[in-house]
Amino acid sequence: MYKRILVALDGSPSAQRALAEAVKLAKLSGGVIEALCVVDRGKWPDAEGRSEPEPADLSQEAASVAMAEAEKLFSEAHVRGKVRAIDAYAESIPAVLARAADECEADLIVMGTHGRRGVKRFLLGSVAETLVRTAGRPVLVVRHDSSEHSQS
Repeated sequence: MYKRILVALDGSPSAQRALAEAVKLAKLSGGVIEALCVVDRGKWPDAEGRSEPEPADLSQEAASVAMAEAEKLFSEAHVRGKVRAIDAYAESIPAVLARAADECEADLIVMGTHGRRGVKRFLLGSVAETLVRTAGRPVLVVRHDSSEHSQS
């Protein structure tokens, strides 16, 4: 069974669903979850040598909210878990997630996917698809289906 589960958080509904799946697995296996938010504040110094933040997909504020929600869910579900944010410093998100999974010796990576198709997928790429192809461990990809919630 999965004793160490890494789950990627980005504040999206698909990431929330992935976190819920990771919690279910941890409850079944007695495993520990490491919830990780990847932020990218940039790595290029300005003219005075200070590091200037670049626009990121996930801001530090959004990461803080996602991590607080994860901690609350861990507590409510009575599972062991920890949360952290890691700065990508312009490295690709799949590479950061794969490295973090290696560092914590995760048995499984769980992440959401937005399910983009067509031109949007071509232009934006797929973090989940890249991670599945490059990670040296199992990856559970959870898709958020917005039609499920729009009918409620």
